[in-house]
Amino acid sequence: MPMCWTFRNLNADQAKSILEKELQATGVPSFASVSWEQNTMLVKIDKGGKSEFKITLQNQGTDTKFVETKRDVALFHKPFVGKVESFVDQILNKAGAAKA
Repeated sequence: MPMCWTFRNLNADQAKSILEKELQATGVPSFASVSWEQNTMLVKIDKGGKSEFKITLQNQGTDTKFVETKRDVALFHKPFVGKVESFVDQILNKAGAAKA
């Protein structure tokens, strides 16, 4: 099931700004890298294979959804998917998003 969170009463730009600040404050685990392509956050893992998660900010009225739009996990990384999900969930909870 794709990951999904909601930022209440924030537009995509505001949510992205909060996420970037939280990522800076918390840091990214050594096994991953995080970058942005416009309103899509890319989480990549390049050790022992290549995996990528894309999570996109989508305006919905007065709220913004942060929805997983792609998941490509290398066979060797499948046991670690929970760690990536947990990291993303932790950052989003600190940023004030509610899991949908």
